[in-house]
Amino acid sequence: MKKIFKSIRFKLLFWLGIFLAAIFGIFGFVLINSLQEAYYRSIESTLTMVVKDLVYEYEDKHFKHGINEVKKEFNIETLYVQIVKISNGTKTIVEKSYDLKNYELGYKNIDTKSLKKDDIYFSIQQNSDLTNDAIKVATVILDVNNSDIIFLQCAMPYDVYSAHIKNSILMLLIGLPLLLIIILIATNIIISKSLMQTKIVLNEVKNIEVDHFSFKIQKTHVAKEIDELIETFNDLIRKIQQSYKRVLEFGHNASHELKTPLTIIKGEVDVGLRKERSVDEYKNILTIVQSEALHLKDTIEKILFLSNTDENIIKNSFTAISMDAIVSEVVEEKQLLAKNKNISIKLLGLENVHMLGNAVFLKIAISNLLENAIKYSHPDTKVEVSLTKDALFIKDFGLGIPQNEIEHIFDRFYRVDKVRSNASGSGLGLSITKTILDIHDFKISVRSIENQFTAVTVTFHI
Repeated sequence: MKKIFKSIRFKLLFWLGIFLAAIFGIFGFVLINSLQEAYYRSIESTLTMVVKDLVYEYEDKHFKHGINEVKKEFNIETLYVQIVKISNGTKTIVEKSYDLKNYELGYKNIDTKSLKKDDIYFSIQQNSDLTNDAIKVATVILDVNNSDIIFLQCAMPYDVYSAHIKNSILMLLIGLPLLLIIILIATNIIISKSLMQTKIVLNEVKNIEVDHFSFKIQKTHVAKEIDELIETFNDLIRKIQQSYKRVLEFGHNASHELKTPLTIIKGEVDVGLRKERSVDEYKNILTIVQSEALHLKDTIEKILFLSNTDENIIKNSFTAISMDAIVSEVVEEKQLLAKNKNISIKLLGLENVHMLGNAVFLKIAISNLLENAIKYSHPDTKVEVSLTKDALFIKDFGLGIPQNEIEHIFDRFYRVDKVRSNASGSGLGLSITKTILDIHDFKISVRSIENQFTAVTVTFHI
């Protein structure tokens, strides 16, 4: 168990570390790019103001003096400035700043035709003679006279990784890994504590006994998530225990239901073998054996249906069906059974209802409901059936069901005591009906008054 916990903790920390490293890397990349963009924009902004001031100084004939003033005003350490004159297609440098010394800015490849007066054009140049850094150049036309053009170039060197950007990168390289380590250490402590509580819970789970119906895992009150997990697990245990209890009851009831017809069959066969019997006596014995064998077969088939019903398989077989056609067919088939008890089936209403479902299984469910209504009705009464867009209604006027037993009538092998001696059956019909209706997401409700009526309502969710 310790090895499993260590493996879980290592995997969690490993993937968390990778995730956080990726997040921090993206954050650092975006931050550095943002700082560089801001730095580039600040260079352009400074050059724009410098160019405007120098144009003003040029017009006032204070150009050389103006360069020094601009450098002081904007606190610029190095400023490259030159004035170029184009006369008859020849480009000549007229003036340049002291910072250029014996060098010059690139100007020969400038397309003067694309330049417009008062517009500032930016470009980037590389001049290893001046500086190892890139140079940001701003170009503006000063004067246009006939075929002569005079334009100004101002430039500032800038480092792609300036000092403040380098400091930011250094802080990120130190701070983000340190933050990552702190997060992983804190996470490791939290995970270890949580896993320890999980280990305690697992030890309690080991002591679970299915037949110990009062077992319950106690909450830790340490982590809300673990307590929610424990609560969910307790619900699961309770459902499993309830299912186990139902399985025990199912096995007990099934053995009783199967044993009874087998005992009767064996008894009748033993009677027939004791001595010679008349033909009528043998026929009577065989009739009883046949009846019990059919009852046994019916019970086994219903048990197999309830045991093997796969909800997903049935739902995957749903097709477009007509509920009114199914109800009409069932009513027609049960007319003979009703006639034998002098009971009439009254179809009060039959609306066209179309939906998705399994027609075969729905017919079984409705047949069970109508057959029960006929079976437990008083002779010379009626059974009312009606179908609307929202529900199916079946009402009989017969024995009724005690209020305290209505909630149990869908349990497997359950039969109302008052009715058990008056009608045969395995006690599985309504259980099968409920299973089929649940698969179709239909709701069934029963209302009954003893010796007066029983009304069954099947509500559709269309």
